[in-house]
Amino acid sequence: MTTTMTVNTAAKTIEMTKTFATKAARFGSDEYKMLQEARRDYPDYKVETVARKNSKSKQEEKPSYKGLTYEYMEKYIAVHDDDDQTIMQEYLELRGMSEEADEALAESFSYQEMKNWFLDKFPAIADFHKKRAALLEKTHKKPTKSEAAREKMVARRTALLNKKIA
Repeated sequence: MTTTMTVNTAAKTIEMTKTFATKAARFGSDEYKMLQEARRDYPDYKVETVARKNSKSKQEEKPSYKGLTYEYMEKYIAVHDDDDQTIMQEYLELRGMSEEADEALAESFSYQEMKNWFLDKFPAIADFHKKRAALLEKTHKKPTKSEAAREKMVARRTALLNKKIA
């Protein structure tokens, strides 16, 4: 049995997930008994429900293609297609919008399939989104918890020193 309750001695809290809290609310359940035991062992600790931490690292995150709509794909294909419009015809076929697809009562592929097809046809779009995400990451880098704590400590020290001098 995996527990989803932890004792955080630094913050003096007993932390549990929402699922665990729901189960612990049932009198007599195993989770209820575990919570009561933790409360007996740590009577002055605060009980908190916390959100689960995302186990995926930022490196594993899939790139976001915000704004990559069907309308955008159609405009991009129209600008970058050859004279015979072979890519647009293929797009219409996959979307179920061609004459043949209409006669066969064919449905469109899912958005995910269409997005994958589009990015395979036009890899420059994927490259652009990767470059843009990298630029955004550089400009909006958030300080880590330890950096933020250090900045806060330095600001407080400065404020305290200024009070003594002033």
